[in-house]
Amino acid sequence: MREPVPIHQIVVEARELFREYGYEGASMRDLADRVGLRPQSLYTRFPSKESLVPAVLALTLDDTLVDLPDPAGDWRAAWRMLIGRIAETFEARGRCVGLHLAYGVTAQTPDARDAVRTFFARLRDAMAGILDAGEASEPVSVATDTLAQLEGATLWITTEGDMEPLRHAVERALCIGDREGRPL
Repeated sequence: MREPVPIHQIVVEARELFREYGYEGASMRDLADRVGLRPQSLYTRFPSKESLVPAVLALTLDDTLVDLPDPAGDWRAAWRMLIGRIAETFEARGRCVGLHLAYGVTAQTPDARDAVRTFFARLRDAMAGILDAGEASEPVSVATDTLAQLEGATLWITTEGDMEPLRHAVERALCIGDREGRPL
């Protein structure tokens, strides 16, 4: 008798499918094949492709925010680690699954659309919380701009294979909070 496929494995594989093919290009059949399930068995765990999106983005957010240093103790270390994790994911995967999903979900997929909105709001708020601990002025605005610059850099990774815009976005992000504009 086969061992049941853990939900975590299904979500990880769904994330990779969404990252590779976007929302529209990923299929439940492809996911079932990747995890070694019959499509009917997959549908008992996740009734639709849309129902996977919140789980995929929650996993991604957890992976990004896990074990960050307490910003109250060392906000600079927390900021460097968070920016580093985001950049490493973009370098290794070429794109952000959240952004890729943002362009694929529509009004016809309201749960997925809400999950994408929540993902980016929570990531921005985590970034702002770190900056706030460092007494940055307008931490939400700075976090929003930083996230937009990092995400925007993935355009060049995806279309040109060019990592330079990401490196520049990371450099700018790491100078935040330093009055002299030096890297943290």
